[in-house]
Amino acid sequence: MTEMSTITCTRFDYTVKIILLGDHNVGKSSFLADLASGSKEFECHCIDYRPNGHVDLDMWKHGKRILTKIVDTGGQERFRSITASFYRGAQGCLLLFDAEKPESFSHIYNWYNDLEMYTNKQPMSSFLVGINMQSNQRQVLPEQAEKLATQLEMQLHELNLRKKSSSLEIIHALLDKIIIHASRLPSLTIDIMPYQIRQHLAEIRLNSAIDEDDEERGKFHCAC
Repeated sequence: MTEMSTITCTRFDYTVKIILLGDHNVGKSSFLADLASGSKEFECHCIDYRPNGHVDLDMWKHGKRILTKIVDTGGQERFRSITASFYRGAQGCLLLFDAEKPESFSHIYNWYNDLEMYTNKQPMSSFLVGINMQSNQRQVLPEQAEKLATQLEMQLHELNLRKKSSSLEIIHALLDKIIIHASRLPSLTIDIMPYQIRQHLAEIRLNSAIDEDDEERGKFHCAC
């Protein structure tokens, strides 16, 4: 059985999509790789992983089994070619910068503006994540990062890529925030629908597309 077939056969209570935004080479790929290793401590294991693409995690929160999909830009950020489909359906976002690369910090404003534009300012649980915040070579001070987080009205989290649990701690904290928002906002609760319903709707759309295609072919033959 393939990893992807495991996903479709496993029962999840909810599915959540989290997107990663930030400049190229700030550490998003390393972040995904850390998540892919899973953790017994956090009741989490990886069920699908594509480097520079995404990682799907089987996680437990508050007694619910959650398929957590963390999606990277896959290098598209280098060409500013990220489309609306990347943002579609996301309930959470991590804006990442490298404290050793000040340009990645200054570009956070651009990523935030893109997020606002493509999501039409819909409710989104987001964290600002700083990498190499304790490095001797850092060029972004903690006070600067705190100030930016305050301006963007989001929490600041420090990611330590040398500590594997650091990545999962951030994801768990973001999931908590997503769940809290979902309980307060009915419109967001609809987005975090049970996984089986998502699968059922996907099958309906697929069957509908096949039926329409067959109908079009039938019309073509009749015309002959």
